[in-house]
Amino acid sequence: MNEDKDVSQNEEIESLRNKNKELLGKLRVAKDRITELEATIEQSSNSAVGEMDKIKNELLDFKVNKPVEALLDSLLVAPKYSGQELAEHFTFGLNEEGVLEMRDVEGQPVMVTEKVDGKEVSRPIKCEKAEVYRHLAAYGKLNHIIRAWANGGGAGHGQPQPSKSDDRTEAPKPAFGLGR
Repeated sequence: MNEDKDVSQNEEIESLRNKNKELLGKLRVAKDRITELEATIEQSSNSAVGEMDKIKNELLDFKVNKPVEALLDSLLVAPKYSGQELAEHFTFGLNEEGVLEMRDVEGQPVMVTEKVDGKEVSRPIKCEKAEVYRHLAAYGKLNHIIRAWANGGGAGHGQPQPSKSDDRTEAPKPAFGLGR
């Protein structure tokens, strides 16, 4: 009887070893599948991140780079070079609402104070040619890189009023030639 018990236990042990071997094989297959799926997820994630970066760069180009380039082209002498000097004092970027704004070197929006209904009100400068020009001209440290309004830097609304020396009336021209 002991012998039958031993045989029975040996068969059970062998059966358990076989089941263990089968389960370890399934575990290896599952781990390999997990590794394969993780690699696929990582590849997809990298692809998605790359696509998101591409979209972000296109959006940045559309909302910041191109408008700032057009603005600086109209305001600065040799904008490719003077833009670098301007960047030592001011930068441009999107605020939390996604609106283009001019910032100081600390990253704070450049503010302008104006009178509204008799009260002084501060607000961020609008990134419009006339308003940025007025601020840069008032700032004073960059006058050597700012276009003069007469040279096309200020065509359109918002240009400064002409000085009194420009308001002269034209003197009559002398008549030259015969018959006059």
